[in-house]
Amino acid sequence: MNRKNLNTLFLALTLLLFGMACKKEDAITGQVVDAVYITSTAVTGTGANAATTITNSASGRVSASPASARVYVNTPKSFDVQVSYNLSGTAVAGTNYTAPNPMLVTIPAGKWYADILIPVINTPLPGNRTIVISLTAAGNNTQLGLGTDRNYKVFTYTLTN
Repeated sequence: MNRKNLNTLFLALTLLLFGMACKKEDAITGQVVDAVYITSTAVTGTGANAATTITNSASGRVSASPASARVYVNTPKSFDVQVSYNLSGTAVAGTNYTAPNPMLVTIPAGKWYADILIPVINTPLPGNRTIVISLTAAGNNTQLGLGTDRNYKVFTYTLTN
């Protein structure tokens, strides 16, 4: 299976997984609440033994810029969805990374996702440092996170040497 097919399969499985996480009353009415969430995908290996995992964390070397996370909508919209976020963690803005300004990502109408890209400053670290991305608001009455627990609204990117 080629990379494009794996990505399509991953997207379909992600939507199925998160669609099942909707609140019970949403399932009864047949309505899907508009929601955004943040995840990372990791494809391990190649060929038939490759596995795709869905997680709310990732890591990368300081020499590999930018740090990235993907923000998804649970169903494509007929309008742009703007999502605000904050950065925190043990990494320091201006020393370990350059904070985007503004801290806003737009998922275009008709699209499933947009990427948050954070430029990493290639300097040696005394130990691992984290950049924590927290979704703070979304436009058009779109909720943050999925399911009754509102999971997948915080993402941790770990910087390593």
